[in-house]
Amino acid sequence: MKNDFAREYAQEQQNIRNYREAKDRNDEAGMQAVRDAHNALLESIKAKGKDYANLYDLYEDAHDRGNELIDLSDVIWDDKVEALIASFREYGIERFTFSSGWSSAVETAWLFTQQGCKLEGLVEINGRCKAFMSDDYEKKHGYLFSVN
Repeated sequence: MKNDFAREYAQEQQNIRNYREAKDRNDEAGMQAVRDAHNALLESIKAKGKDYANLYDLYEDAHDRGNELIDLSDVIWDDKVEALIASFREYGIERFTFSSGWSSAVETAWLFTQQGCKLEGLVEINGRCKAFMSDDYEKKHGYLFSVN
């Protein structure tokens, strides 16, 4: 099964623009219509299952920061790696970055390789935080993996 992440993300970005326009016009009915559209989109994403919704959240977060690929920056527990990579395969995620700074990150990277992922190298991505006194995200380094 492939995913509709790009379409859903574009729809949510349009919702955000529509909401701002309605708010600027002080259009309560317009703002409510956008809230309803937003909630309907969230419900349609949730209806596709927990794994799909979790991956959509990762996709949305990455794209909000200007990254092309899903970035795994938190702790990934060892017992969750197999299911995570299986869901990447199921929903057509072919590449991802892993930028966790946790002490066990190298061990987790090893587990990705044990699930058939290939370490392609190191990359620079936009991190979660904005640079001091800037609208630009701080740069962060991570591993680039392909999902085989």
